[in-house]
Amino acid sequence: MQHETRARDTKGEIHRVALELFSGQGYEKTSLREIAEQVGITKASLYYHYSSKQDLLRAIIGTFFDDIHQVLLRIETVEWSLESEQELLNAYLDVVIKHRGTGPTVLRDVAAVLAAFGDDLDDLIGRSRAFQLWLAGPDPTPRDRVLAAAAVEVVGAVLSSGLEPAQLGDAELRQTLLEAATAVLSGRRNVPA
Repeated sequence: MQHETRARDTKGEIHRVALELFSGQGYEKTSLREIAEQVGITKASLYYHYSSKQDLLRAIIGTFFDDIHQVLLRIETVEWSLESEQELLNAYLDVVIKHRGTGPTVLRDVAAVLAAFGDDLDDLIGRSRAFQLWLAGPDPTPRDRVLAAAAVEVVGAVLSSGLEPAQLGDAELRQTLLEAATAVLSGRRNVPA
């Protein structure tokens, strides 16, 4: 009889439990001891993976920021067109939906996120504004810029909706948000037909 053994994904379990606790009761009210107990490891074992609660928060939210950053960098090499707009909106949506479980933590504990990311967050905000300007289209009017910012916020609605994947699956959520963001962008006046 052959036994198949699978290596335990301890870091993955730590992330999942920490994200549930941070989202449910808040970053400040969650202790590393509580996370370790729910994962089924000792606090010392948790410290082996993460030196502090802030280090753990950076690891969890950092993957979201890294993935968004990669999409936002694409505007530097992709010329605006209706086709490239849809392509980048789809890429942006993919990242936001992939990390939809991170949203409640980001929104609930903004101060902790700010403290954990500092200058990196400033860079991300700057790149997000550049993405919004790119989405506004060629020679945007102030109205076009507001519509582009609104379209990005529509996509971000997945982070604050509180809907679980069982309530609205990724594919349906993706299509809904893409339609909504595209509808908002269709109000721009400067975009060639």
